[in-house]
Amino acid sequence: MNPASFRQLIGITASSASVQDSTLIIIDAQNEYAFGKLQVEGISESRAVISALLQKYRQGGDDTELALELEELTPRSGEKVITKAFPSSFAQTGLHDYLSTLGDFGKKIVLVGYMAHVCVSTTARAGHELGYDVIVVRDAVGDRDIPGVKAPVLTAVSLSALEDAFATVVSASDIGV
Repeated sequence: MNPASFRQLIGITASSASVQDSTLIIIDAQNEYAFGKLQVEGISESRAVISALLQKYRQGGDDTELALELEELTPRSGEKVITKAFPSSFAQTGLHDYLSTLGDFGKKIVLVGYMAHVCVSTTARAGHELGYDVIVVRDAVGDRDIPGVKAPVLTAVSLSALEDAFATVVSASDIGV
């Protein structure tokens, strides 16, 4: 039997998300992570999942929170882009204020992007601290090898830590229409 997570122990149930009740936040889906010095392992697979989720959100709602640069993820007119200077998408940006304008859609955030151990993790933790219902899509998150840890292990451990205390972790197929 698997041990209970911290969230389970304190009575927080796992969340679900649909395009009708959440905001998609794409974190650092930039060319750097595909072609630069910070290349993410398995980026072809995760960026395809991110692209499919973006299409799902575009078809199901008006506003989608974006922070991206990969070609297939180019923002459309009316889609909000938040520029950030720190690992957290909330630190010294207008993201929290923007989400507040979205009503119920802004209370549940669905996180995808790069890198799991830095920007995704920091944004998820900050979102939790700000009272958001945080969901992270495991197959739409990636990372790179770092000294002593291979990317798949780093991603898995980062997501397990988030799922233990700060977020619900789901697969893209779990996001409803």
